[in-house]
Amino acid sequence: MRILVVNPNTSAEMTASIGEVARKYASPGTEITALSPSYGPRSIEGHFEEHIAALATIETVAAHAQDYDAFVIACYGDPAVEACREITDKPVIGIAEASMHMACFLGHKFSIVTVIPRAIPIMESLVRKVHLESKCASIRSTNLAVLDIEADPERAVVEMIEEARQAITQDGAEVICLGCAGMGPLDQRVQDAIGVPVLDGTACAVLLAESLHAYGKTTSKIRAFARPERKELVGCSELLRQLSGQE
Repeated sequence: MRILVVNPNTSAEMTASIGEVARKYASPGTEITALSPSYGPRSIEGHFEEHIAALATIETVAAHAQDYDAFVIACYGDPAVEACREITDKPVIGIAEASMHMACFLGHKFSIVTVIPRAIPIMESLVRKVHLESKCASIRSTNLAVLDIEADPERAVVEMIEEARQAITQDGAEVICLGCAGMGPLDQRVQDAIGVPVLDGTACAVLLAESLHAYGKTTSKIRAFARPERKELVGCSELLRQLSGQE
C-alpha cells in the first residue's frame, strides 16, 4: 500500500525525520511518502498557526487524494483531520488520536508530554474531542519549542524524561504519549529511561492506517464525513472550488 504522511508545518528537516520514523515502523511493501504543504508556518505551537496549517494540509491531501491508500496527519494537534476525511473515503489518521487510542490498550491511564506550555490547552481540547478524558492522567509541557527538538535532541530527551517521570509518579500515568511529531525519533530513549510504554504518534498512525487498509475499511460517508456540500467558495483556490463542486 501507499501512505502519504503530511507534516502540516513547513520544516523540511522535521518532515524528513518524520518520514524516517514512518518507514521504520511500516510493513515491508508499504510505500511511505512524507511531505509538507507548500506554504504555512515553520512550526505549530498555537491556534493561529494551526488554522493556517490546516488549510494547507487540506489542499495537500486533496492534491494527492487519488495517489495514496491512506493519509497520516503528522502534527499532534491533528489539524484538518476531520476535513480531510470529508474529501476522501480513504483512511485519514491523526497522530494524536492514534497514539491516545493505542495507549488505552497498554495501560489504565496515559499522559501526554508536549512542547511549550501554551500547547496544553490545545491538547486538552483534543482529548475532549476524542472522548478520552477519563483515560488521560495529565498533560505536561517541557520548555521546548517545536524546532528546539530538532536543534538540540539531547536537551529534548532530558526534559521529556523529567516530565514523563513526574507524570508517572505524581499523576498516575502508565503510558506516555509524545505530544509532538518532532519528538518521535526519541521515543525509545525515553522509554528505556522511565520503564513504561512511550508512544510516538507517527508510528501509531502508520500502523493503524495499514490495519484499516488490510481490513478493507474506508471512511463512512453517510453523515459526519460526507463530501463537502456544493456551494460557492469566494476567492478560494481552484482546488478548493473543485472540492466544493464549483469547477
